[in-house]
Amino acid sequence: MNSTANPQLLLTKPAFVCLTDNTLVFLDLHNDKYSCLETRHTKPIAALLGLSAPSAEDLEPTETLAELNGENVSEIVQNLIDSGLVTRDRDKGKRASFITQHSELRELLGYEIGSAPKIHTGHALNFFKSLIVTKTLLRFAPMERIVARVKRRKDRYYARSRTEPNAERINELVEIYKILKPLFVTVKDECLFNSLFLIEFLACYQVYPNWYFGVRLNEFYAHCWVQGGNVIYDDFIQSTCQNQPIMAV
Repeated sequence: MNSTANPQLLLTKPAFVCLTDNTLVFLDLHNDKYSCLETRHTKPIAALLGLSAPSAEDLEPTETLAELNGENVSEIVQNLIDSGLVTRDRDKGKRASFITQHSELRELLGYEIGSAPKIHTGHALNFFKSLIVTKTLLRFAPMERIVARVKRRKDRYYARSRTEPNAERINELVEIYKILKPLFVTVKDECLFNSLFLIEFLACYQVYPNWYFGVRLNEFYAHCWVQGGNVIYDDFIQSTCQNQPIMAV
């Protein structure tokens, strides 16, 4: 994603941004809140953030960049600053960027029908340990702290080891998780719980994939999933491709 050398605006540390349907969407992780601009405001605000944006012809026909580059944009910028999403202070901000998703996504292979990995006592113990941790975090910890915890643990591991987990080992662990989960957990269709639960379980075996958060604007929907490289661990390509990534942990 092209960016200007010296953007006039920076994202605050807890803020993330993506571009979907020619519209800038912001995630305020500190308040666990999503917001978006009007489509016609996307190009001038993206330019101030140093981001590439839709061309002028993609703006609403009744608006021109000249009209948007005056007081209207100043008000929008001030609203973003007041909301804690952007800043002009380089000590408190970070460069804005878009997450580029892999062009060739694939799903984890899993096991053939009639075959399954062996589940040992250690797997069950780690499963229940991860379940307790996940429920505790989601009940008592703010989202910002949960994300920081996942990131800190992952960074700490890769700071001392560059060994990537074996693909077969990952396939085995995810399959064990998928076998045990419906036996003891009734939560369904809750992507936040499911993805964090899987991340906690894999961390027991020093496997640290990426935790993706994405959004779509058509009937606004926020989603998250677990992915390593271009391999989706706990979701389907059709589902993840409908969402534009806004944060990857």
